[in-house]
Amino acid sequence: MFEIACERGFCATHYLVKEGHALEPRHGHDWRVEVVAGAERLDDVGLVMDFELLREALEQVASRFHYKDLNEHPDLAELSPSAEVVARYFFSEIRKALGARGGQLLRVRVHEAPGCSATYAEG
Repeated sequence: MFEIACERGFCATHYLVKEGHALEPRHGHDWRVEVVAGAERLDDVGLVMDFELLREALEQVASRFHYKDLNEHPDLAELSPSAEVVARYFFSEIRKALGARGGQLLRVRVHEAPGCSATYAEG
């Protein structure tokens, strides 16, 4: 299996909720998202996928959150935007952005703070 990865950071605030009530004060993070695509065989150019395709898909999704509150994003408004939930959201949205190449997306890892991350993959 061959793998490629791209990373991008963004700054955003959030707070966790349960049954509509905040569990903590609103606070910010310098989030970092890593996306990994893979393939058993390389294409005729010798690639899993062009890095730019993966980078553009990641940029498209991450730009929705830069300097924003995750709790106010329409797709996350009814959820508690934990790192795990954010990782699942990025996975889904990046796969859509990649179109036909989306099946090559293996996993998304979201770093909420140095040394603290959550990963989402579909198996």
